[in-house]
Amino acid sequence: MQNFSKTLRSKSYSVPCELCSIASMCIPMLLDNKLDGILERKMSYTKNQILVRANTPFTKFYIIHSGALKTFVTTPDNQQQINGFYLPGDIVGLDSLSTKVYNNNIQSLCNTLICELYYDELMSLVDTQKHIRDLVFNLLSSDLYNYQKLVLCYSQKKADERLATFIYSLYQRYEKRGHSSLNIKLMMSRAEIANYLGLTIETVSRNLSKLQEQNIVSAKGKYIFIKNLNALIDLGK
Repeated sequence: MQNFSKTLRSKSYSVPCELCSIASMCIPMLLDNKLDGILERKMSYTKNQILVRANTPFTKFYIIHSGALKTFVTTPDNQQQINGFYLPGDIVGLDSLSTKVYNNNIQSLCNTLICELYYDELMSLVDTQKHIRDLVFNLLSSDLYNYQKLVLCYSQKKADERLATFIYSLYQRYEKRGHSSLNIKLMMSRAEIANYLGLTIETVSRNLSKLQEQNIVSAKGKYIFIKNLNALIDLGK
């Protein structure tokens, strides 16, 4: 039986500066190359704390050092519709570049440490440094691609395929950060996963049980262990 106590090491839920999505354009490093400049930009948020409300003026990006964030909009009947989960190294707020307001509410999923990057500082570097400009375009392209995948997941995939795609996407995102363990901690609740995937919580629970019966994953609390990675990939295609 898989030992769930041997989960991803705690540092798997933080990211060293060199693996951050904006590592090569960290403003304090570019300005004075001093670590204390970076540390001064780190802000801590407690679980479920709102960082910013939708439709407020856009001034800065949020880069996750440790923890996790979600973005959501509020529906006409005052319900949340989650449209993004963000992990260490991710940058939140790129979609606000064109609108100049935050298009989503941003909320912490757990205790989270954030590095802040001001819009004006980034734009001054975009104007003068080509590699910064290229990186911004790559980040925007990645955000658009992930959104397209979510739309495809909603429109064409069955419930078990959506869940498999979601679990595998988390595995991929942690792998890109240098953590290849098949043990994954779900920073979000089952209800939040269901909301994001356009399913009910009962459907998520039922299909998670189905994946366990098929010996593709094992689940215990917030931890998922991928027992058959190839089968998970095939199901999510």
